[in-house]
Amino acid sequence: MNLKSAHFLPGTNKKLGEKYLLLECLGDGSHGWVWRAERLADGAVVAVKIPKDLTKEDRHLAEGKELLEIEPHLNVVRITDMGRIPPENEWFFIEMEYFPSQSLAQKLDQRSQQFGDTFERLFNIFAQVLAAVEFLAALTPPVSHGDIKPHNILIGASDLVKLTDFGSSALPDEIYVRTRENGGTVLYAAPEFSDSASRKGTFDALLRGDIYSLGVLLYQLLTGQLPHDTPAQVRRHAPFRRPTEINGGIHPQMEQVVLRCLEKDPAGRFGTVVELRQAFASARALQLSQPRLSLPIAASAPHEDWSTAVVGALEAKDYLRAAKLSATEYQRSRDLTALLQQLNALYRANRFFDFKATFEREAASLAGVSGNDARSIRDLAIRVMLKLREVDSAGELLIQARALDGESLDLDFLQASLHGLQAEFALARQLLERINRAAPSKSQVLIKLIQVCEQMRDYPAAVGYLKHALRIVRDAADLEVKRQRYQALGIW
Repeated sequence: MNLKSAHFLPGTNKKLGEKYLLLECLGDGSHGWVWRAERLADGAVVAVKIPKDLTKEDRHLAEGKELLEIEPHLNVVRITDMGRIPPENEWFFIEMEYFPSQSLAQKLDQRSQQFGDTFERLFNIFAQVLAAVEFLAALTPPVSHGDIKPHNILIGASDLVKLTDFGSSALPDEIYVRTRENGGTVLYAAPEFSDSASRKGTFDALLRGDIYSLGVLLYQLLTGQLPHDTPAQVRRHAPFRRPTEINGGIHPQMEQVVLRCLEKDPAGRFGTVVELRQAFASARALQLSQPRLSLPIAASAPHEDWSTAVVGALEAKDYLRAAKLSATEYQRSRDLTALLQQLNALYRANRFFDFKATFEREAASLAGVSGNDARSIRDLAIRVMLKLREVDSAGELLIQARALDGESLDLDFLQASLHGLQAEFALARQLLERINRAAPSKSQVLIKLIQVCEQMRDYPAAVGYLKHALRIVRDAADLEVKRQRYQALGIW
């Protein structure tokens, strides 16, 4: 039976178009299914991920597209293909190697069954995760995973480890990176990337976020607990117990490795994965030389607060509930993180006029304020003003953002969008081409360049950018329609 309806609930022995026979559902998460499948063309057994929200554009569904052409690595799940399933082109798929395994999260739940019964075993797993992250960081261009947590670490036979799920992976200076909604993810995130709004920046910034997540993972392996229980605690980097306060068998040098990863200031963390790996190897040798080892203990029930409920509502796409919960907390505490979450939820709900009214009501409290929360609020506000075509307000906010937050490619992109709304196409093109030189092959930039070149009647340039975009974004229906139109006009 072919899959033709967006309301289809997958079962066993189903064909996915003419491409796969679905054999077994390996996972049913909030964002997609993962199936063991037979590739009909050659009978190979693979894993196929099918996103549940097919309303997104292909470029937002293409998780890990930057890994399609790379050489395989032992500790990274290989991604082999992705796109829309012919002939209907309705279902999006991501094909990966099939790796019989359990997640580290599942394994940690089995500690009572002797999983993680020695530091040596846990350190072997962590070392392989480090190898995977180091491999990604060494690619050209380098890649940041962005969602390192036990759920995305697969453990196979003989404790072979593979890192998977690249839904938050990012290249340097990414523009409008995918949003982060999962509560478990946020508890492993660095404070600067914990706002559930977006994740972007230079590769150094992105990598130091990964290093923080590695620190959270190592803390958990050593203690059986997480440093923080709630997203709000992560965001403000609330004080947490040192690992040796939970597990007295941890060597002081191993504790220092963890604490350096978990520095609030990214500059205080390890600067490279190589540096972290070397420090971990030294501490590992000392830890394993201890005559008596204290094993990790089971985690206690985590504390929950308003931010836990907000992230749960975001994950359920109940954006108005998330906005209401955040608004109540902001009125109580005047915590900018709560205001950010309220505005973020309104933005995701497309409640742009409600967003504008809330933002303008609180504008005085944001005047002259810098920091992660204020910067993210300004970023969202500029996007909303552009959507509402409030060009004067968008222009004023851009000036404020540059003064308080500094220059960035993201602000340049928003400035180019503003120039486009004002019919200043030459200025928009100049900015977009500068971004494209600094951070090549970003689909959002290429699509904007196509639009601007069309407005300027420079069709040869528009064709060139479209050809480039089609190489970057595979099977994009809107770009294919444009290509066909160009072909019909005789300019392709």
